[in-house]
Amino acid sequence: MGNWGWHSVCLAALEPMHANAPSHESGTRYVLTDALRRTFADQGYLVFESVISKSQLAALSQRIAGEFEKQQHQGRLFAGGGMVSGHLNCFPGAESRFVYDQLRQAGITEIVRGLTPLAVRAPNVGCNLNLPGSAPQNEHVDGYASQPFLVANVAAVDTNLDNGAMEVLRRTHLSDAKYWQILLARPERLRLGLRQGDVVIRTSTLWHRGMPNRTSEPRPMLAFTWEDGGSALTDPYQVHDGRITFLPNRYSTDLKSRMRERAFVTLPALGTAYRAVRSLF
Repeated sequence: MGNWGWHSVCLAALEPMHANAPSHESGTRYVLTDALRRTFADQGYLVFESVISKSQLAALSQRIAGEFEKQQHQGRLFAGGGMVSGHLNCFPGAESRFVYDQLRQAGITEIVRGLTPLAVRAPNVGCNLNLPGSAPQNEHVDGYASQPFLVANVAAVDTNLDNGAMEVLRRTHLSDAKYWQILLARPERLRLGLRQGDVVIRTSTLWHRGMPNRTSEPRPMLAFTWEDGGSALTDPYQVHDGRITFLPNRYSTDLKSRMRERAFVTLPALGTAYRAVRSLF
């Protein structure tokens, strides 16, 4: 399975907070250094500890879980779209704005902009919701490999082997390998365990996947992405009227896609073979 730990990389240059600066969980402001640049170039990600308020994240996680349960009970959720595999996308609502505010206060957004000139706007705001009983995702990159962007993931709850900590295929961002080549290369795999409030900055071209959630609680992971330079809106929290909204993940909701999702969850080897053949062409 590879290595396991709360973090495999946790390097951060510290700049003292000014006395009148807004505080966040650690009270630390991070700045980009040459050491961080080298680590990011080599590993494809960086981890920063205790950036976001744990108490606020706990309340937000309960709100997301409660809204999911309510919509499921009312029959308002879609069929397919990740409901079978157990991985959904989610907009965490305007009430999650405190997370972005604290990312800025901690210098995380400045680090993102220092690592890529393409992060020109506020980020797209999202969340990955890993449901109880979920299946392993297929290994993938985010978006298109030819159009890399940066992602800042925030652990809304403690994330570990039990509730589906992300699996990273180490250093796969250093090549433009296709899916079938990744399978043959068998790169080292690493599970990224995080504590509530930790932040991971990663490149979208680092291969990874969500893993099974064996607990009885949904596991949210907030995601701020600079795909296409960031959000097209001045205020990225204006989408979905600011309400918590659940969205399809890597599967669509039409009948053909629902059948494919169920088949691939039931027979994972079938899904692997299907994607390998597709990647050949």
